Amino acid sequence: MGTIKGENEWVWMEVRGHYFYTQFKPNTKLDLDAAKTIIRDAVILAGDKIYPILTDIREMPPHDKEVRDYFANDASASSLVNAILVSSSISRILANFFLTLNKPSIPTRIFNDPVKAAKWLEMFPIRPRPVLV
Repeated sequence: MGTIKGENEWVWMEVRGHYFYTQFKPNTKLDLDAAKTIIRDAVILAGDKIYPILTDIREMPPHDKEVRDYFANDASASSLVNAILVSSSISRILANFFLTLNKPSIPTRIFNDPVKAAKWLEMFPIRPRPVLV
């Protein structure tokens, strides 16, 4: 099977073997509707599976509390675990702030190294997506 890729106005997405990779486009500013669209598009792309997720926020500015809350809670129902990829000490501080204040409902860790992030995600199995009737 080939690589599964997709994108929308805000992110590039790709199934990379054992995990689902999401990279925010440079200087992407989100509102709640955009966040919901990103998750909807990711679920469609992932199909009948729920993957561990690697979220690359290295080019993304901070966003509003409403968006952070959505990603930390409602959007987490569509994923198993999230590795957040950051590029600097400042973005690590912001990501830690997110984890502390928003308390994601799934295991979430911050990484500077995409290889280490991918290795961590390997500990978590891909699961079938429940069928909604």
